Amino acid sequence: MSFLLRGFLTTALVGSLAFGSQAQTTPPAAPATTATPALLLRPNQMVGEKYKEYLNKRYAADKEARAVIHLFNRKHTGGVVWLLTGAGAIGFVASQAGTKTTSSGTHTVEVTPLGWGLLLGVFGGVGIGKLARFNNEKLYATLADYDLSHAFPGTVMGKVQDKDYR
Repeated sequence: MSFLLRGFLTTALVGSLAFGSQAQTTPPAAPATTATPALLLRPNQMVGEKYKEYLNKRYAADKEARAVIHLFNRKHTGGVVWLLTGAGAIGFVASQAGTKTTSSGTHTVEVTPLGWGLLLGVFGGVGIGKLARFNNEKLYATLADYDLSHAFPGTVMGKVQDKDYR
């Protein structure tokens, strides 16, 4: 056989072996598609379930997100407590205001407009401030940003305490 013919047959044999080995391998797996979680629902889209319960189920495996949810719940509850305490204090002061006559004499308690303003301002300001800063819409915005960046802002993380990681 001539040298040229042997070279051609050797090339054909090696090429057919390479081609045959490709035919016997399994085809490559389709690229894995990561299932994206459903979009985060807004608080006004919730029906039949409390918003924070929905969020705790959605972020059940994410310890940091659950801590932020607990923080917002704790601060919101604190705002309600401030308002109720203020209402109780104002009610007590209002019940004591006026003239009372006892066996030892007449006693008059008068609250100035400045006093009423301080009572309303301190308790109402702190309570309404907490309710405005830690409502469900703000929580939704924070978690929506977290879903995109996987990081919470420093202003939120600065408020998270050990008790929020329950």
